[in-house]
Amino acid sequence: MKKLLIIAISAFAVSYASAQGVVTLANAAATAITNVSSGVAPFPRATVNVALYGSTSLGLPDDSSLVMIGARTNTFAPGLFSAGARNIGNAGDTVTLQVRAWSGSFATYEDAVLGADSNTLLGKSTKWEQITGGGSNPSQPITGAGRLTPFTVTTAVPEPSSIALGLLGLGAIALFRRRK
Repeated sequence: MKKLLIIAISAFAVSYASAQGVVTLANAAATAITNVSSGVAPFPRATVNVALYGSTSLGLPDDSSLVMIGARTNTFAPGLFSAGARNIGNAGDTVTLQVRAWSGSFATYEDAVLGADSNTLLGKSTKWEQITGGGSNPSQPITGAGRLTPFTVTTAVPEPSSIALGLLGLGAIALFRRRK
């Protein structure tokens, strides 16, 4: 009886795992995350967290309804990440995906946006749709044609000198408008 129960549980686990949609979260040099200010990978300034966001809905007008799939991962080399399989939807489903990256110790991209300071790097890829694999056969990594494209991270808050220049420009506009 005990062996029969173990076989039944194993069969259920295998059938359940093969029914889930699987996507491989990894990138290559062609899709490395870069720092917009320097044009190179965002090191050594910060370690960048990366997460896959997705939805089983298609044709989304924006990315606000995407949710984080699995845990965040870190870049292992400048702009590169590899975090294995992520489960979303069912095998063979077409899903909407996006990669988001941020610096700091924030748990999610949303937390990083809310807690950002002048040193926080933020960035996200464009959304794309991809067919999932199944069980032990995940889809190809997200770097294939029509999938993840290169994107940049940039500081969330302007540098103080940028703010000062902006205020100086606004002051000049106000002064010239007042004279007329």
